[in-house]
Amino acid sequence: MIILDGQDEGKPRGILIDLDSAIELTEGSETEANAIQYRHDLESFLYAFLWTIITNHTENPPETSKLRQWSNGDWNELAVRKSLDMDQDSFRSILEEFAHEFHPLKPLAESLRQILFPLRDGAIWKGTDGSPEAVDKLYDGMIRAFEEAIAYEGGK
Repeated sequence: MIILDGQDEGKPRGILIDLDSAIELTEGSETEANAIQYRHDLESFLYAFLWTIITNHTENPPETSKLRQWSNGDWNELAVRKSLDMDQDSFRSILEEFAHEFHPLKPLAESLRQILFPLRDGAIWKGTDGSPEAVDKLYDGMIRAFEEAIAYEGGK
């Protein structure tokens, strides 16, 4: 995520990026390519969300952070490391890195992880189902996770 300081009103204040998921899609139908893109966009959002919370207004994560592994190596290594960190036990250790003021966001982060990396046959599934129904289910799940987090915080 790039935060732009001093922007004029009405101009973007930031840009969400996660270039390790940026790939050129040349095979398959346009619908399939768009479904994969949506999946990677939502996955990138989760990574940027975690990075923002754990860095907590600093340039880099703390020295002991698992996220340090997300910025050193080639694109394939980074993708493998992030995928491994989406395992429930590894993800739990990432949640432990949240600063105290961000603890209320832990359930949201866990919900987003479960939506993006569901269990199938006892293992985390990292694939993309390009069917319109699957794309709708993915987006609906993400939106519902945010709505539930907002409702929970609003009910306090």
